[in-house]
Amino acid sequence: MPLSSCARCGRMFNKATVSVCPACLPAENADTEKVREVLAEHDNLNAEQVAEMADVDLEVVQRMMKDGIVSVVSLDASEIKCGRCGAPAISAAKKLCQSCLEKLNTEMVKAQTSIRLGDKKDVAIGSAYGGVHQYLKDKRRS
Repeated sequence: MPLSSCARCGRMFNKATVSVCPACLPAENADTEKVREVLAEHDNLNAEQVAEMADVDLEVVQRMMKDGIVSVVSLDASEIKCGRCGAPAISAAKKLCQSCLEKLNTEMVKAQTSIRLGDKKDVAIGSAYGGVHQYLKDKRRS
């Protein structure tokens, strides 16, 4: 298991699936319930509003969003920016504009091609046989 530092207390622990240590897990679960209750009652809240209404730290709400535990989506489509160039993004999930998405796809195809093909090696025919090919070639000519 990989070692990780707890997102709440900072202690090292064997990370299985959650980002908090076993000692902090009950508090994390309690915060998760608070956040889910607030989201069930009120939709279209941003992370700051959810953290304030649930009485939890903003970092906790952001970590839950990053880990996919909860989703707080109240951003206007024009507020979502591309992670590469800053232009308006296609969606909150993609976080890229169409131009950067196409560039990224092109870069990926080039990288895959170079990995697959690699550098071709020159193979000397007959070198493994100690000159047998050359001997037969000379024999045919005569």
